[in-house]
Amino acid sequence: MSQPPAFTLIGAALVVGLAGCVSTPREPAAPEPFVFRSLDLRQQNGSGEPAWDLTSPEARYDLIRQLAQASRPQGTIYRNGKPHITIKALRGTVIGDGQAIQLEGEVLITLVGRNPVRISGEQARWIPRDDLMVIDRRPVATDQRTRISAQSARYLLAMDRVELRGSPVLEQWPKAVPAVADRLPAPIRVRASSVDWRPEQGSLLAPGAVQGERRSGAGQGREAGGQSGTNARSDLLLSASGLRGNLREGFLDLLAPVQLRERRGRSWVKAEQTRWAFNEQWLGSDQPFEGLINNLNVRGDALRIDLDEETVLVPRGCSLKQPGQQLSADRCLWHWDTERFLATGAVELRRSAYSQITRSSKLSGRIGREGTVVFASPGARVNSQFSLPSKDSSGPQEQRRRAPVQF
Repeated sequence: MSQPPAFTLIGAALVVGLAGCVSTPREPAAPEPFVFRSLDLRQQNGSGEPAWDLTSPEARYDLIRQLAQASRPQGTIYRNGKPHITIKALRGTVIGDGQAIQLEGEVLITLVGRNPVRISGEQARWIPRDDLMVIDRRPVATDQRTRISAQSARYLLAMDRVELRGSPVLEQWPKAVPAVADRLPAPIRVRASSVDWRPEQGSLLAPGAVQGERRSGAGQGREAGGQSGTNARSDLLLSASGLRGNLREGFLDLLAPVQLRERRGRSWVKAEQTRWAFNEQWLGSDQPFEGLINNLNVRGDALRIDLDEETVLVPRGCSLKQPGQQLSADRCLWHWDTERFLATGAVELRRSAYSQITRSSKLSGRIGREGTVVFASPGARVNSQFSLPSKDSSGPQEQRRRAPVQF
């Protein structure tokens, strides 16, 4: 069992009002609070190890209300006798002997460690006996790559769980950003209905529908004059039925159905569960998908999108269809910036005109103005077969079959 907290109150200065000589009795004046030069509140666990402490360079104690109002309080929560979480604020109010502690003004809760997690807000209620911290004014949780903001948060200390509620927004940077307060706009933002995050272990769950965007140009540095870049644009939108993953391991799984859509064009992809490896900046699925790239319909047995290289890869079972043409290949690669296209491995292109069939080990192309791919096969051996209409104009019973021609 934990021992009751012990107060150490140093340099008490009690201000007592002087009573004047009066002929009629008066109600006694409310006592002035004790003003102490410092406050030191500590509690131990059943093994005699420190459980938590709270210190302040100055405090005012109200005997009647049993409140201690502290300025610039700092606290520590221990695990196995070692600092585990630190706490800072501009002001604090201790109720009783530590049943509850109200923190106000620039509250900062830090999970110490190699990759520290910081939770900030304007107001928090700390209930030590319940291992609970409630942050109900603009809480923001950050580590070196991630920021999650919401309207309220509950930090269940013993369970290593932060429950973020009220339209939480997850922002992600591809590289570690050391400055917490002065971060550049995030290149990836995801909105959810609720988020449960275990900051020490790293696992994250957002069970409801999520909407996200990738902003090209964001997080790349500052514009001239030291201002944050304002030319970032949202070029890729995503939606899913939920999220689950691990921020410390660097991935989140988008739960099916998943849709990715390019904002500036007609391109979109519909997929099953898709992994977002945000440290390595790629999205991928090992399940069948379908999509549209301008006027080109795409299907495949797997998908990988490289956000840095701006490429879409179909590593197996690639199938393309556009007006008058259909292509199948083992592998397809599309660069959406240059709109270049490459199909490799058992490539077969069928054209409706003359029933033409072209086979090759490789076909390249580029998306033209009409949104279709014009194919070529430089340096590759090509086998083409097509049929020409017969010039014989005899009756239907005498018509000859079209003669196949091969090259």
